[in-house]
Amino acid sequence: MQRWLQSPAIPIAKAWWQKQARQTRTGLVVAAVLVLAGTMSLCASLGRPTAVPATVEGARAAAANNAAPLVQEKSAPDAGKVWTAKQTWQGTGAKDTEMFTVTGHWRVDWIFSPTSSTGAFQVFIYAFDGRTLMQMAANSKGGADTSFWAGPGTFFLRISSSGGDWKVGVQDLH
Repeated sequence: MQRWLQSPAIPIAKAWWQKQARQTRTGLVVAAVLVLAGTMSLCASLGRPTAVPATVEGARAAAANNAAPLVQEKSAPDAGKVWTAKQTWQGTGAKDTEMFTVTGHWRVDWIFSPTSSTGAFQVFIYAFDGRTLMQMAANSKGGADTSFWAGPGTFFLRISSSGGDWKVGVQDLH
């Protein structure tokens, strides 16, 4: 290291650096930090597998855990059947709900009222094991909607919310 610091290039570089204006030196330091961070991020991502959509990952995890796959439907077949409320939750911020068990066809109803322009709301469906992400039921900046599901089992919801109030309900079709 000492031999490197005594090389003829170091005094030349030091003299050039000192000739630069203060804001130029600051800009160069910031640029160097960004280049270093970007390079490190790129190197770290080279060993990672590419991202798999949550729906594919949920199906793979369900198969590995012997859980039935959970399939999103456009609407539920409700001829002669009645929706029965299983559970309802409301609040702000994040929450993991209690476990609930549903039969063949069921739905997740939600409403999100943002209190700021940066409000965000997501609802994830997890299998009873607590580790297997099955599907995403909601991803919104505000409003209300319903997602329909086919697949019996025991699940819980992981609600992620910032900047607003929410209400989520699960109903089973009997």
